[in-house]
Amino acid sequence: MTWSDLGLSVPEIFIQSGWSYAAFSSLGREVRKKRGYVIGLSDANWRGDMRQLLLGPIGFRAIHRAKFDAMVVPGRQGAKLLTYFGMASERIHHGMYGADPEIFTGGPPLAARPKTFQYVGQFIERKGVLTLGRAFLRFSAIHPGWTLQLTGSGELRDKLPSDARIKVESFVQPEELATRYHAARFFILPSRVEAWGLVVHEAALCGCALALSDAIGSADDLVTEANGVRFRAGDEDALVRALVTAASRDEAWLACAQAQSRALAANFGPDRFAREIAHLVRERRSGDGLTN
Repeated sequence: MTWSDLGLSVPEIFIQSGWSYAAFSSLGREVRKKRGYVIGLSDANWRGDMRQLLLGPIGFRAIHRAKFDAMVVPGRQGAKLLTYFGMASERIHHGMYGADPEIFTGGPPLAARPKTFQYVGQFIERKGVLTLGRAFLRFSAIHPGWTLQLTGSGELRDKLPSDARIKVESFVQPEELATRYHAARFFILPSRVEAWGLVVHEAALCGCALALSDAIGSADDLVTEANGVRFRAGDEDALVRALVTAASRDEAWLACAQAQSRALAANFGPDRFAREIAHLVRERRSGDGLTN
């Protein structure tokens, strides 16, 4: 694939994702050959497994590092990963993902919201949704009065527990989804693999407290002890303990959690992404001796 094939001239700046696709890589090489500027996008998060620890640095340095002048990642875990792989830290920018703060915003005080844990995502194995269902039933046996609301779709829908305390609903448009966040005290995501988790940002913008597994890429950016609880991915007992901890939070903690979630969420979104790209464009043009 060439820019000529697309009926376009070679651009000065190319923002590239899809590293594994030969066509995208070919376009990037052509930009570099013309002394252009290639900005890579990466949403991989730090897992610390053997593949990342041993093979990642070798593959990235041998194949990918020279392709990019700069990288944009969602947040801290993405930056940690690429730094470990050998990308200079000053060439890594945050803010790749973010929900729309004009849709996902505000909401009533957490203490005034129903005692609801809200999950949003696919009903598939890597999301840990069946583990969540079992853990919630164990939790609600000793903490009655709470509801688990599951919003999504997927192959495991029919395997979810059938119980009056668990409500299962289909995906909805963003405006309706925001109302569901506003009706929940905690957003919960038990994924076993999750690169960043845009739904976490949506929920945080809406002021939800957060209960996340340690596999969630955005947890380092959006969760502290003041606004959430984290638990070991795939560990049902740990998830039950996290639910118990969340349910025990008092009104003062909930008020602080809501403010903290919204404050941390304000660091991400379309404006942040635009600022990071604009900075890289200005840097590029300044390096070329251009002022506009």
